[in-house]
Amino acid sequence: MWRLYLNNFWLLLMTIISLPFLLLRFRHGGNTSFLMYVYAVLAEKLTGIRIAIEGRENILRTPAVYVMNHQSSLDGIPLGKLRIPRVAIIGKKEVAYIPFIGWAFWLAGNVLINRADGKKAKGQLDAGVTAIVRRKVSIAIFPEGTRSKEVGFLPFKKGGFMMAIDAHVPVVPVVIQSFKHVYDKAAGKMRSGVVHVKVLPAVITEGLMHKDAQGLAERIQSQMQSTYNSL
Repeated sequence: MWRLYLNNFWLLLMTIISLPFLLLRFRHGGNTSFLMYVYAVLAEKLTGIRIAIEGRENILRTPAVYVMNHQSSLDGIPLGKLRIPRVAIIGKKEVAYIPFIGWAFWLAGNVLINRADGKKAKGQLDAGVTAIVRRKVSIAIFPEGTRSKEVGFLPFKKGGFMMAIDAHVPVVPVVIQSFKHVYDKAAGKMRSGVVHVKVLPAVITEGLMHKDAQGLAERIQSQMQSTYNSL
């Protein structure tokens, strides 16, 4: 597990070093994409996990909502390697209380929500829409809300899909292969290997309404689960 400890140390060190940079570029749209890529490049070397991306041509130059399956803290490596232009991440408000990492997360321009309070969460989703429309950023979200089990995905929450509908931007599904062959948390083992990531074609939301969000979430989840099973 020494590789994981090294990676966690690198993440902490990078966030500390980045704080003055983020204060100068307070909540700039390009912060997260740049810093996540810097993190991921060295993280690949420290962990021995190499990210192989298929479907990179499906990454849009214009704003979109990117939905990804959530497995572990290592999800930041493929997210960084994707290099999504001007991306902000949706995260739980509790992240902001984590010293250095949480502070950098917020300063970089990401969006925090309180999932325990439906009304406040809705307000934060509105803030996500505002970020897309006014700051011209894409949003990356883990619609399961928490880390999924090895057997499959947890039900997708519809908030991120409502955000895409309100902002009139496409949804881009991103499927991350299971980390099980390179990282076994229960056994306390990490080994070198390749993790495949597949970016699926964008799903257009034009003409959809809030009442269509649940169906859209279920359709995309089914598509992502099928792709996950094939990786």
